[in-house]
Amino acid sequence: MRALIYAGKGRIELVDIEEPVLRASNDVKVRIAMTGICGTDHKILAGKLAVAEKGTVLGHEGVGTVVEVGDSVTHLKVGDRVIINPTQSCGTCRNCRLGAYCYCFNFDDHQVGFTLAGTFAEYFVGKAQYLYPIPDGMSWQVASLIEPLGCSLNSVLKSNLQPHESVLVIGSGAIGLLCQSITRRLSRLTVATEPNAFRREFAAGVADYALHPDELTPETVADLTGGKKFDVVIDAVGDQLTTALGTVAKGGRVVPMGYDDTYRAEVEPTTLIDNGLSIIAAVSLHDAIGPATDFAADLPELAKLVTIDVDMADFRDAFEQTMGVDLVTGQRIDVKAVKAVIRS
Repeated sequence: MRALIYAGKGRIELVDIEEPVLRASNDVKVRIAMTGICGTDHKILAGKLAVAEKGTVLGHEGVGTVVEVGDSVTHLKVGDRVIINPTQSCGTCRNCRLGAYCYCFNFDDHQVGFTLAGTFAEYFVGKAQYLYPIPDGMSWQVASLIEPLGCSLNSVLKSNLQPHESVLVIGSGAIGLLCQSITRRLSRLTVATEPNAFRREFAAGVADYALHPDELTPETVADLTGGKKFDVVIDAVGDQLTTALGTVAKGGRVVPMGYDDTYRAEVEPTTLIDNGLSIIAAVSLHDAIGPATDFAADLPELAKLVTIDVDMADFRDAFEQTMGVDLVTGQRIDVKAVKAVIRS
């Protein structure tokens, strides 16, 4: 079968590999319809996130149709459309037995598209408990956004955002836009930043205001927030903690969401204490799929987020347009998309 594998920094290759088979009674085989390209996939290729080994099938935002089930599987049947939850765990360590699955002691060994074979492939085999039925009437494109929507929803909820508060979302890629969609409904003010003109224009239709990062001056922040800065700041990029701490109000909360292993920031504990600031990094939720599936019905703009939909053979174009990097030369190019999905 066809699959996209990680071939080293800056390299992803389309190869033929052996089709997976059921190995346990609770296994389910899925014919993958499509998989969304995540910012995490970008960071892996850019060498900013060391979670995948060479030869690993990438992709973790997969959806598809059940084609075979193990003998003990009862909640799914052949023909069901499903969303795959990529965030898995060993289930037996102390943290798993306490229900803290996202802090599994063996967490890194159980992540689809990182250490387990991912969904940029024609077929996927996984455990039944990690597969969720897709509601009738939900498109494949929207279904492929449920996993990142769940991550975004949980991050916003962990911030304890209140209806009278203001929010700054740094970055308007897919995760940033999902956060903006959520906070626009839960807060009095949502402001987005984004350096790319295409994505900034898209964010202008989601957030209350969409600014270039250079426009985020102290004067502008004061004007937008009535002089108090932002109550909640979400870093959806992964290297903006310093900016976030400089724009959050006293008593406010900063939520780091983006991943970048290469980024470092200095934090002054006395400033955190004196200003009553909280950095909320405990935003993981093992079961993000269920809540996000229910919430998606209130987000009609989800259908517009997928701006590229290509066959696996055209993966390079999808990655380049969402990363802003030519995968052959490594040169920067204009970002021309919000979210891309690759059909299997």
